[in-house]
Amino acid sequence: MLSGVPNFRDAGGYATGHGVPLRRGVLYRSGRPAQATAADVATLRELGVSTIVDLRWPDERRRHPTGPWAEALEAITSDAGGDIDPWPGFLRDSDLSAATLEDYIRRFYAGAAFEVRHVDLFSRYFQALGAGDGALLVHCTGGKDRTGLLIALTHHLLGVHRDDILADYLATNRHWPFDVHSAEVTASLAAAHGSVVPTEAAVRVVMEVRPDFLDAAFQAITRRHGSVDGYLDQGLGVSADLRDRILARLV
Repeated sequence: MLSGVPNFRDAGGYATGHGVPLRRGVLYRSGRPAQATAADVATLRELGVSTIVDLRWPDERRRHPTGPWAEALEAITSDAGGDIDPWPGFLRDSDLSAATLEDYIRRFYAGAAFEVRHVDLFSRYFQALGAGDGALLVHCTGGKDRTGLLIALTHHLLGVHRDDILADYLATNRHWPFDVHSAEVTASLAAAHGSVVPTEAAVRVVMEVRPDFLDAAFQAITRRHGSVDGYLDQGLGVSADLRDRILARLV
């Protein structure tokens, strides 16, 4: 739909336990929109996007700023918890093997919901989602891990069946296809390390989303808060009133 914005799609349309599907045109998800074309920007305006939720680290935002077109929009960002994305440093010191990368990503998911920056961003996102003003675009860099987790939490809150939550999460593997983008990602990983070229298996670990990654996040949330609903309430401050406002807007 957008030629310069990877992994862009509407998060609505799924059936819910409330007997009606999620509204379309309210919540979108994507990778970073830094390379949005003029046509992409026009489309986002036509879609009524008024709030951008940028889940990236501060140094990621500096390296790849969204662009002047977004200055008129409300931006939800956070500098909490540090400035530097740890991923490049990890790549530099790792062996770039598929097993090492998979272990890192799984550990990331297990801790992602509790990072200070994510708690700040996620809680403010849900407040904005319940405010009822314009459409929201949630993005990180690839639109797959941080964005994938937040949209999965949103779908859970809205009563989307677990199978559909997983299906939306896994749709990244279609919207950011390996055969189209693998050369670019391979070069990026090799440059970050400096002396190792990753195998195809390693690149697939980085590019693709997998059910066990999302499961690692949900299991960690359940261990700490008893349930996903407990995390939304206790961890993010999603009160019964806010939940009702979000439901009224999206269901």
